[in-house]
Amino acid sequence: MTAIDASVHRAETFDLATTWRGLADEAERRRTTVEVHARCAPSGLNVLQAAVGTTLRVEPAASDGRIPVSFHAPSEYGIAGHLAGLVEWLEITSPPSVRDHLARIGAALSQRYDPA
Repeated sequence: MTAIDASVHRAETFDLATTWRGLADEAERRRTTVEVHARCAPSGLNVLQAAVGTTLRVEPAASDGRIPVSFHAPSEYGIAGHLAGLVEWLEITSPPSVRDHLARIGAALSQRYDPA
């Protein structure tokens, strides 16, 4: 790195925090490749937020009380494994591949831990 003596002139309206947040959001969107859609029980929304982070988008509650949500993730299998423990609150509606991964994970868990 080389230091320079040139001064920086920022516009009066420049807001570093807002600019940084926008850049961080864009980096997160580029890092993720899978868009997941789901319905979440209100009681599980905070847990889901902690699980998926800032890509979570929340819509108004449906007539059944569940909340339509969407979020991005790096991979289908990875997000399925990450969300498997949220089955009490969350129903994945798309993509079908994430639902398929969840079904296989659930079957493997049942086979491993079912005492029968």
